[in-house]
Amino acid sequence: MPQISIQATRDNMNPKIIKARAKSEEVYNRLKAIYTHVYFVSKEIISNPIEFWRKQKDLIEDPDVLLKTLVYPLLAAVLTAVFLGGFFRGDYFSAGLSLLWVTREIILLSILYFGGVFITRELVKRFGYDVEISVLRRLVSYSLVPHLVVSVVTGLFPFFFFLDFFGMYGLYVFWLGARRLLPFPKETRDKFIVRIMAATWLLFAIASLLLAKILIGND
Repeated sequence: MPQISIQATRDNMNPKIIKARAKSEEVYNRLKAIYTHVYFVSKEIISNPIEFWRKQKDLIEDPDVLLKTLVYPLLAAVLTAVFLGGFFRGDYFSAGLSLLWVTREIILLSILYFGGVFITRELVKRFGYDVEISVLRRLVSYSLVPHLVVSVVTGLFPFFFFLDFFGMYGLYVFWLGARRLLPFPKETRDKFIVRIMAATWLLFAIASLLLAKILIGND
């Protein structure tokens, strides 16, 4: 027992171990702060989107910071869940198959984000209006939150696939945000917003079906 105690004391005094522990604690605290922020923002978006967009209307927010503090952490959680969900997809775990599903998720979320920004910008122009790209990136980023949150659950537990339906709540969040942020007159804004949502999700649905068909063929 004394020898074990002496060895533990020596380990605690080892500069490398002390440095490693300090680094680990720093990383833990940083991740804790990030995901605490993600939790509270996601909760507000999902539980009270009307009030959330009311607060957001007059804010000036860097979309790159928004990606780093909200979208990327949620994306990391989704991809981790999808990879681990490979355990539940069959009788045995296949790292290669899980990586394929992770790749599919990356492609689909990229289509939702970049496709959503591009389609919204082009249709806004076609309707005869103009809007800053930073506003569109904020709108799309926040609207992705419900889909990302649901994807964490369905990625980890694929047999809960029916919960994907609740990811469509993001359309409602987008609609509320677009009414606040896009420069449409009240008389036509809902019609224009519905067209934008339909175009974006049609592209997403087609890509999702095609990728699923490819992956099921490799399952």
